[in-house]
Amino acid sequence: MGVRGAFLWASFGRYLVMSINLAVAIVVARLIGPAAFGVSVLGSSVFVIAEAFREFGGGAYLIQQKGLTPKKVRTSITISILVSVAISLCLYFSAGFIANFYGLTEVGRYIKIATIGYLLGSFVFPVFALLNREMEFRTFALINILMALSGGLTSIWLAKLGFGFLSLAWAATASAASGSILCLLLYADRSIYRPSLSEWRSVMGFGAFDSAAALVSAIGEYAPYLIIGRTLDSASVGLAQRAVLISVFPERVILAGVGAVMLPIFSRSVRDKSDTKAIYLSALELITAVHWPCLVLLAALSTPLISLLLGPQWLDVAPLVRILCLAAAFSFPWALQYPVLVAVGAVRKLPFLVAVQAVLNTAAVALVAGHGLLAISWCLVGIVPLNALIAVAVVRRYLDFGWGDFFGALRKSILLSILSSLGPTYLIFTHGGPDSLSIEAGALGVSLSLAGWGIGLVITHHPLLQQLVRACVILRRKVAVQMS
Repeated sequence: MGVRGAFLWASFGRYLVMSINLAVAIVVARLIGPAAFGVSVLGSSVFVIAEAFREFGGGAYLIQQKGLTPKKVRTSITISILVSVAISLCLYFSAGFIANFYGLTEVGRYIKIATIGYLLGSFVFPVFALLNREMEFRTFALINILMALSGGLTSIWLAKLGFGFLSLAWAATASAASGSILCLLLYADRSIYRPSLSEWRSVMGFGAFDSAAALVSAIGEYAPYLIIGRTLDSASVGLAQRAVLISVFPERVILAGVGAVMLPIFSRSVRDKSDTKAIYLSALELITAVHWPCLVLLAALSTPLISLLLGPQWLDVAPLVRILCLAAAFSFPWALQYPVLVAVGAVRKLPFLVAVQAVLNTAAVALVAGHGLLAISWCLVGIVPLNALIAVAVVRRYLDFGWGDFFGALRKSILLSILSSLGPTYLIFTHGGPDSLSIEAGALGVSLSLAGWGIGLVITHHPLLQQLVRACVILRRKVAVQMS
């Protein structure tokens, strides 16, 4: 599969999964309140951090290795399963201690159920890594879509039956179970599950640093929820998670296809000794052309959007979203730091880089957590740009581009964002502030923003316009072939 085909399939799969998850979130938000949802966030945060240990088996190792032999594949998967079993047992038997720490017995119940899903995941993620390496994004997309559907339908069904936070624990387990079955059915080579430790030195030499990087990254992202849960309450955790989820939604949508494809693309570029620097800068230019205008629109229309999607019980999230969108505007380099450094063989630098970012993020939240969620949000406005500059500074050491090249790649996207913000800004001033916007005004704001964005693409001669035209031509040809 070519690069463009891989990108299109990866984008299709991720965007459809995003749409499914969004639809599920809209329904579940009306069935589960902030306090109950906060319990699930605390429980799932533990598993996200635990997930980093699974990288010890080497998911990225399977993608990055130049000479990947069957023995290396089997060793990687064997280690991943062994690590998963050990961590599952630890989490299950420590669930009571974790629940006592937060004074919430519900957290312990969540962890015991979700442990099943975590264990089943050890049969899914190695296959995902191999599919990414082979650029088989069609199969990858199919499995992800079906996993999202099984988890989403389970959560809605159980939430309607009154299971509350437990509906989300069982949903995670159902998703992992369906993924395990699909991987066994759709990945032809069953020999990868044959136990082996013959290449343990190679796997563990890479996996130790990769797992450390994933661990500190997970701590930096999810430890704040654990701090909020300990300092404030589960309802605050639920509100904070929803605010973060909404503010990073544009990033995850935009980078959905990009993130899945960039590691093999960067790895291939390094192996072929092509211009990796140009690929990196071009990716930043394309990312920000969509990411920034979406954040501006989201911040402006946060109140009507949350009212429409989540319902009135979640309106306290709106002011948090506006602040976090400002912080998220500086996060765009993060998505590329991992694939670039892994591709150039600098995986040993990742734990130190991510550790610095995680420490800054976690320490900042811990210092201001007692002052409430607004204080935490404003604190992140200062921390996120600092972490982004650190990421770019490290990448520059390996790709050899100047700061002028970096900011030059962003100039068209800056103008594009300004033009797309004019319509929503006008509506805010004419309606008396962002909290006074109705759902109808929000819909008008989206239309005005899209118009400004389209005009901006033409005025700036943005490279994204060329890519969109090419994608439309390819799509039209494929439709014509199918209909002929």
